[in-house]
Amino acid sequence: MDLIADTSFLVGLWRRQTWAAQFASSHAANIVGIPWVVLGEFWQGARRAAHNAAEVDGFLSLGQPILETERVIPHYAEICAKLQTDSAEAYQRIGQNDLWIAAVAHSQKRPLVTRNQRHFRAIAGLELVVLQEQRQQTL
Repeated sequence: MDLIADTSFLVGLWRRQTWAAQFASSHAANIVGIPWVVLGEFWQGARRAAHNAAEVDGFLSLGQPILETERVIPHYAEICAKLQTDSAEAYQRIGQNDLWIAAVAHSQKRPLVTRNQRHFRAIAGLELVVLQEQRQQTL
């Protein structure tokens, strides 16, 4: 496994947004891991939007599910304890799902592909690949 996907990246791919498609195309040889929390978030959004379950299931086959929790739990505890000690405000700002997603990437020692740098940049030792939409500049 080469990269860990955050929900924001998968949503961009699902919506066929250029920034996500370009990144996926340029990293086609990489194996993408999808944490169980990301799978849950994506499925929740798909259900709410009434997307076809078979299409969602087929789409999510683009990556390798990461369902292991035993190895992740100590990383989650370490991340949470450090944030609570260093910056209670940062800890409160980051949702629990994002803390679990960060713990998965941290435990796998792989970069997390996301557009949500606001939450994840506060986590020490977490390698991020931050994707941004390309904006055209008018002269």
